[in-house]
Amino acid sequence: MELLANSPEPLTLTEVANQMGTNKTSAQRFLYTLMKLGYVDRLEHKRYCLGNKVLSLAHQFLGSNGLSVIAEPILSELSLTMDKSVSLGVLDDAEVLMLHREERMRFHPYAVHVGSKVPCHCTTTGKVLLAGLPDDELKTLIDRLDMAPITPKSITNRQELLEEVLRTRSMGYGVADQEFSLDLYSMGVPVLDRFGSVVAAASISLTIHDKDKENVVKQAKTKLIEAGMRISRGLGYEGEYPRITP
Repeated sequence: MELLANSPEPLTLTEVANQMGTNKTSAQRFLYTLMKLGYVDRLEHKRYCLGNKVLSLAHQFLGSNGLSVIAEPILSELSLTMDKSVSLGVLDDAEVLMLHREERMRFHPYAVHVGSKVPCHCTTTGKVLLAGLPDDELKTLIDRLDMAPITPKSITNRQELLEEVLRTRSMGYGVADQEFSLDLYSMGVPVLDRFGSVVAAASISLTIHDKDKENVVKQAKTKLIEAGMRISRGLGYEGEYPRITP
């Protein structure tokens, strides 16, 4: 299912088998089972893609996930108040998986929505989530990251990224200035559980023109920190905020 989800187009049986590193018989058996369950569809020319039931499963997960239930109304209020796009993401291996997205403006090069994965090295959510990792895990993960530049402003040097993440940790929040999109200036804050661990990151997206408006940036930062604190309080965190402790 992950293989089909990450593919930009439907795959043939041969492609599935090759990318799974298995034979066609085994791949066909897996696909048949997933088709019977409704998680995979077979299209014309015998190509396979994810089925609609995957979306239903995702909605069930989000509906039962305490983090999403607490965060969504708070972030919706923030988006409405500031008229800005907001996001909630969690670390998924070496990328950020979006659990919630309210889009007021689309920034290129990516359309970000629930279920999207975005890079860690050039997004505020990514920097905040990396900052919450213990030092040994942080360095190991940075070594595995795809550091391909998304824009000319993206950090592509691993040591520079480590320094930026440590800076994010010391500030308690993160900033990405045209690193994910040349039109985008964003800020991100941690979502903390009752133990003070970073379990997610919330962000707000400003335009690059907003960056020069001190009052807009200050208000957005204040409102984002307030939203992050409210979500964290909802998860049982009672300490100082914003704070990132690995």
